[in-house]
Amino acid sequence: MRQSDTRFVLNDTILDMTAGTLSRDGALVQLRPKSYLLLKILVSSAGQVLTKDALLDAVWPNVTVTEDSLTQAIRDVRNAIADKKALLVRSIHGRGYLMDLPAQETRTEAHPSVALPRVLVLPFTQRPHTEEMALRMEALAEDVAAGLTRYRTLRVVSTVSARVAMREGQDSMAVARLLRADYLIEGTATLQDGKTTLRLSLTETESHEQVWRETLDCTGDAILSAWDKILARVIGYLVNGIEVEGHRHLLSGQTDNVSAYDHRARGLALWTSDDPDTARRCLGHFMAAVEADPNFALAWTHMAWADLALHEVALAPPDVLARTLEYSRRAVELAPFDGRTHSGLGYNQAIYGDFAAAEANVRFGLQLNPSSVDCLFDLAVVLLVRGRPVEVIRVLDQAADLCPLRNVYDAQIRGAALFMLGSYSQAADAFMRLPSLSHRRRLFLAASLAKAGRTAEAVSAISAAISAHPDEDHMAIMHRGYNYEHASDKTHLLDAVKLAFDL
Repeated sequence: MRQSDTRFVLNDTILDMTAGTLSRDGALVQLRPKSYLLLKILVSSAGQVLTKDALLDAVWPNVTVTEDSLTQAIRDVRNAIADKKALLVRSIHGRGYLMDLPAQETRTEAHPSVALPRVLVLPFTQRPHTEEMALRMEALAEDVAAGLTRYRTLRVVSTVSARVAMREGQDSMAVARLLRADYLIEGTATLQDGKTTLRLSLTETESHEQVWRETLDCTGDAILSAWDKILARVIGYLVNGIEVEGHRHLLSGQTDNVSAYDHRARGLALWTSDDPDTARRCLGHFMAAVEADPNFALAWTHMAWADLALHEVALAPPDVLARTLEYSRRAVELAPFDGRTHSGLGYNQAIYGDFAAAEANVRFGLQLNPSSVDCLFDLAVVLLVRGRPVEVIRVLDQAADLCPLRNVYDAQIRGAALFMLGSYSQAADAFMRLPSLSHRRRLFLAASLAKAGRTAEAVSAISAAISAHPDEDHMAIMHRGYNYEHASDKTHLLDAVKLAFDL
């Protein structure tokens, strides 16, 4: 476990880089100079796959040695840190080695020994059903859930999983049990005589007791302040009004323009994948939201995401990358206390290639919104392009805890991380869980299958990719389509794609 920038605990062995020592129970552990240098390099790049060639060049510069020297040094390191089962210094088949230190915690809890209450906001219903009101109520429920992620004394279950479960016909309590929620927020909007009222309740799921209920006026512009009132009531009951100042800051991300709110709601309702056709429709609504209210911070954030998705993310031309980066910066300026704006900026910076700034911004976003699944997925993307696949898997598992039924973004990020770790068959299985594959992801699937030795499936996947895009330069697409911080990670991917073509 990392204790400082220079002092590390590796099982029961302490590495102090400043003092240049390795010790256990107060006694120095002897390690040959080259093996000690190897240990320092592995720890300094913890979580990153280091190729054998890179390690040979770093430990034995300007000297020609065989891989046996590296293998012996790895053995020395494992013995020195009591890593007999190779759980810390992991061998990545066909690539090299990875130091697997415990990941930095990405959320802040009130107290590590206290189980935080899990809150689930169900999609709000309407009577009678109208498309306009349905979209507003869906957006309102999403805003309430997003607002609750700001509070460190709560865990907020993603509304995406709730929507999936409700579509499968389960009743509210069954959904709450499935998603392990301690508290359930439900709402029903009623339209009568031109007036819209929203009846809300907060239910303790174990006892089925309604601990709070209220009716709010949501007619016209009144809906814009409804989420604020709901948050105040829920937080007032669950955590007795803590972090009120942070809640006031969070208001800056919202809008007081109902037209802008409706356009954002329509864009969010359409956002079921990141394929270009979907992104084009979403982008139109987010642009309309910004036009209606230029100070609507979250609309700027969503506009950046949609514009990138429209141009297939890393394949976007330089002017689009620059444009979306400015959108994200504008969102942060407008709502500096909303974690989603910082996380969105970090995501953009990762695609742009500003990797250190990207991680700093996404982690800051998570500090502001510790339960935000969107922020967690952004962090997973940043860690992936920085070449830290073990941390990626851990972050995805955190997101899955809050959003158990969401798998589209999980599958594509997890697949790329597993590939990076050399778990090729598992990577292919992850990509195959995607409901549809873009051209570059189909090529990634073919590469994973080829490396896994699943030859017939690899040939089928690569043939489908070529048939769908016969005039494309497929290797150029993969070279541009995945922007990694470390050249060895891109080389690993491109070599695998070439292997698939060679089949």
